[in-house]
This record gives sequence, structure tokens and C-alpha cells, in this order.
Amino acid sequence: MSANSLVTHVQTRVRAIDSAWRWAIGVYVGARIVYTLWSLVVLFLFPSVLQNLNLFGAPVVAFFDLQTSERFVYARQVGERVLTFRNNNDGTATDSETGSVWSLREGRAMSGALAGSKLRAAEYNVEDVFPYRGVQPERGWFGMWQRFDVLWYQAIAEKGYEANAGAIHFPPFYPLLVSVLGKIFGERYFFAGWLISQLALVWSLGLMYRITERWRGTSVARRAVVITILFPTAFFFFTAYSESLFLLLSLLCFDALERERWAWAGFFAFLGILTRLQGIALFVPLAYFAWKTVRAERKIPFAQIMMLALPVAAGAYYLLLRAAVGGENVLPTNEPQLNAHLAPPWDNVFYAIQTIAAGKFLIADVLNLVVTALAIFVLVRGWNILPKSFALYGAATVLIVMLRYVDTQPLNSMTRYVLTLFPLMMLLAYWSKNRWVERAVVYVCVPLNLYLCAQFLMWGWVA
Repeated sequence: MSANSLVTHVQTRVRAIDSAWRWAIGVYVGARIVYTLWSLVVLFLFPSVLQNLNLFGAPVVAFFDLQTSERFVYARQVGERVLTFRNNNDGTATDSETGSVWSLREGRAMSGALAGSKLRAAEYNVEDVFPYRGVQPERGWFGMWQRFDVLWYQAIAEKGYEANAGAIHFPPFYPLLVSVLGKIFGERYFFAGWLISQLALVWSLGLMYRITERWRGTSVARRAVVITILFPTAFFFFTAYSESLFLLLSLLCFDALERERWAWAGFFAFLGILTRLQGIALFVPLAYFAWKTVRAERKIPFAQIMMLALPVAAGAYYLLLRAAVGGENVLPTNEPQLNAHLAPPWDNVFYAIQTIAAGKFLIADVLNLVVTALAIFVLVRGWNILPKSFALYGAATVLIVMLRYVDTQPLNSMTRYVLTLFPLMMLLAYWSKNRWVERAVVYVCVPLNLYLCAQFLMWGWVA
């Protein structure tokens, strides 16, 4: 076969792929290339991370090598002096007070006024600063994506819920898939979780295209897929987090509802709740469709009874699992290991405003408040534009995630929870027909995405 014939053959096969999946695959591949290149740039510019921290009044220096995943934590106090270190990106650091050069692997001053001095062990160990939850760190570029909740899921998949206090907060479906596939791949659990998330993401993007296309046409469908990938925290889709799987199950649930496949809708809601607790919001559109049927037919078919029973069964199963694992509370209303409990949503908003006004805040605190306000504003403005089931789901989701009050951070992880709220992305895509709205979305999302992604790769808390 000649080169021209081969090209023609490939082009013909590509055109034969359904337009939704062709667009979804193209957007995913483009984004995957960008994230890969960006992480390599971050690794080249910042081969290691050094943090001067005060952990509950204890001054410590924390060091993490992004290439080898080695990690060290020392007390910063030498005698009566508290040192502040500057990273030399070669395994050494220089303290600002004396100019001494320190080996961070040995914790010993190699030269300068403090030569021969040694940093003592900190009150907090490496697991307190760079928590791997007892799993093996990956090395190199791929290991840069093994951060935060990835390690919770991986630890559950490898060791079960009993290995880490607070692990039961994470529902079982995603770590179960990771555990099964990880064993197939020879105990490579992180790779298994990463692969599940990537496959679920491509499927999600194709479904989002189809659902949005039925709502407002091809151009809005294309923009909805792109905006989802451009969202400032979309990099969570590209590692072993449960976001991709939850988005997929939510979309499958709505697709089944639109096709009046009631039992399937209930089944996907069942799996959604067992993937992320915010999946409880899926019960609201299910109940809405059942209510419409009762109004129209004065009865509810058995398939819809099953549709409503399955999410309830998911909640019951999760509570039974919490009881079996043990802990202080079967109901997830108070989780002291995660400093979390339920509170009125306005308490979270007031806490965020007070934190920012006091000047003691992280950029994540500001973003969580802004994204919460944006989500509420967009959903209110779009209430009569979206199908009613989509609008109800959006409102229920925002309410549920705002009920979780974390003592250490207001509106904790709202930028990540909103990421899977596909009605929000659909509305932004619909309004992006306006050129100025489109530019605002792109100009805000792209730099924020790259910045937050880099922070995440370097162990920065961004949600």
C-alpha cells in the first residue's frame, strides 16, 4: 500500500467514527499531550520542592525530589536560631541566616558558618507533610501525578479501609475497580487507577457531546466538551482521581433518563453514589421523572420503583460498610479524622469570607469562594434554560457539597466538586456563543489551569 493510499485509508476510517466520539477523542488526546508536556516542563524547571513550614507552631523544612520521590522533613531550629532555607535544586539548600549550605538528604551543613551542624528530626514526619498512606511512591514523570486523594484510593485498593483512619469517607466503587485491575496488571495499582480515569474521561466527553447536542446543537456540544477540559481544575481528570468515573456515571444516568430506561438510570445512580457521596444529588432528577409519571398516569411503573430503590440501596450499603469498618460515626455527619462535619451551607460562605478578610488565606480559599459564587450565579441564570432535571441536579449538587464543613479550610475542594457538574459546563458553553464570554472563559481558565496543575504536581494544595 502506497503512502497516499494509507493516508486516504486512515482518513476514511476516522471519518467513519461517530462525530461525538471523534471530537471527544481529539479533545482528550490534545489535552493529554498538553498536560504531559506541561508536567515535563515543571519537572525540568523545578526538579525538587522545598517548603519552610510552621506546623501548629513547629518550624520545619520539608524537601521532596520530584524525580526520585525521596522526601525528608527536619526541624528548622538550630540552637536558638530558626533557619529559613532556599532550594538550590541539586539536593542542597542554603539558609538565609548564615549562608550555610546543607545536604537535604543528610540534614547536615556541608559548608558555611554552621558546617558540621545537623538538623534534628521534626515533631512531624514525612507522612504528615507528603502523605503516601503506606503505598509505594512512583518515580519520575508519572510519579508526579501520584498526589493527595490518589493515595487514599490507592491505599484502599491495596490494603483495604482498615489501613488508614478516615479512609471510609471514600466510597468503595472506584477503589474496587482499581484493586481488580491493579491485580491484573501485576500489583500496579496507580497505573490501574490512572487508566480507569482516562477511559472514563473519553467516554464522558463523548456522552456530554451527545447530551448537549440533543439540547442545543453541535456547536454548543463542542464547546461544552472543550470548556470541561479547560476548567481550572480539569487536571484532576488526568490522574487517578474518581472525578472521571463519577462524571461518566452521572451522564449515563441522565442519558438513561432521557431514553426512559428507568432501571438503568437507577443503576447508574447506584454506582454514582458508591463512587462519590455527592452522587446523592442524582436521586433528585430520578424523583422528578417519577413525579412526572405519577402526574401523567396516576401510577408509578415497577421500573421506576426500582429506579428510586437502587440509590437508596446504595446509601444503605455505604452505611453498612461504615458500620463494618468501624469508627466513631456510622452516619457521615461528623468525621474527626478529616476535621469535617455537616453544617448549614451559609456557615461555609461566612467562614470563607472571614478567612479572606483576616488575610490568612490560600489562593485555594479564594478560588473555592469564587467558583461557588459562579456556580450559583450560572445555575440561577440558567434555571429556565436547562431541562428541569438538569437544573434540579445542579442545585442539589451545590447544596450537598456546601453542607460539608471542614474546620481547616472553608468551602473545601469546591473547585474540584464543581468540575463534574456538567450542567454548569453546558450553560457556559451555551453562553460562549457570545465572543466576549468565550474569550473570558478561555483567558481565565487556561492560565489558572496551568498554574494550579503545576502546584498540584509540586505537592501544593489547590482545592
